[in-house]
Amino acid sequence: MVHTNNAPELLDALKSNMAAQINWLKSCQILKPGNPADGAITRYPDQGWITPYFSNFAAMAMLEDPSCHPSVERYLDWYLRNLEDNGTILDYHYDENFNFKTAAPDSEDAYAGTLLSLAFNYHEKTSRTHWIRENLERLKKVAKAIIKLMDRDGLTFALAGYRVKYLMDNCETYRGLADFVLLLDLLGDQETRYFKSKAEAIAGGIEKVLLNRHRDCYHPSKTGWIKPGINLKKFYPDATCQSFPVLYGLIEPESGRGARLYNLFNEYHGNWVTIEPPDYPWMILGLYACLHGDYSRAYEKIRHAREVFIDTGSGNWFCAESAFFVLTCARLIRDHDRWLR
Repeated sequence: MVHTNNAPELLDALKSNMAAQINWLKSCQILKPGNPADGAITRYPDQGWITPYFSNFAAMAMLEDPSCHPSVERYLDWYLRNLEDNGTILDYHYDENFNFKTAAPDSEDAYAGTLLSLAFNYHEKTSRTHWIRENLERLKKVAKAIIKLMDRDGLTFALAGYRVKYLMDNCETYRGLADFVLLLDLLGDQETRYFKSKAEAIAGGIEKVLLNRHRDCYHPSKTGWIKPGINLKKFYPDATCQSFPVLYGLIEPESGRGARLYNLFNEYHGNWVTIEPPDYPWMILGLYACLHGDYSRAYEKIRHAREVFIDTGSGNWFCAESAFFVLTCARLIRDHDRWLR
């Protein structure tokens, strides 16, 4: 609990910072009605590279502002318009004339999982069931792209041509399918049980295959029969990946394992709050702290990021970092009575 005489000012500052970053994210979106590029969200303003995985988070954050809901729909339309035949999507680059080139994605499973969660959150915020029904077959195509990447142990490969199963990606694919199931259930869709079984299979794979029961923490990945050792002193991926089961709803933050992993993370990497360039800020950790009720660290993360990354115009501040800044602000504002007195 933060005891302060200027609680209203702190809340106003959070709201102001959040609004400024939503505006920054809006400036990353290409608005060109009738053009195929319309709706795409770039990594930086006035820069043509689109990494849909990052853009999905940007759109998720933009949902916090009701005036942005049409912009988010515009982005969703862009994504679904650009699906490959197998339901995956490539990275895109548009030049000043909106000619484009594509590049291979960093992953196929996580792009798809986060898109499905975005579609669910879009419906939660707007209740636009009509849009979901209208695009249901294409959303199913995205969900089936995840399923095609699943192995017999339930875990997804990052890419069809890159047979590594990552904890982070699998948490995102589980959440995406689980969120999609909620949409299908709402619609009374006959395939609800099928997709639910696949979400449960991924969750089961994470628990059975990637959890190291002896240490009660997770292997960051699995390749073939090999699971690398877990070195919690290593920030990425070993330590940071431990946050994902809580972030994506596989374990509760207040559970024994959830609380222990958060305490261990802070024991080994207590300086996560004050990360500075040239490293990336890892704003998602601010949201992770909020889920554990550690609002004072989350607030300090916001304050520090503003000072060191945003105000300085750091090149390591891009749409996904901005998105988690917004989402952390939103959680701090929503839960202000739990931490601000």
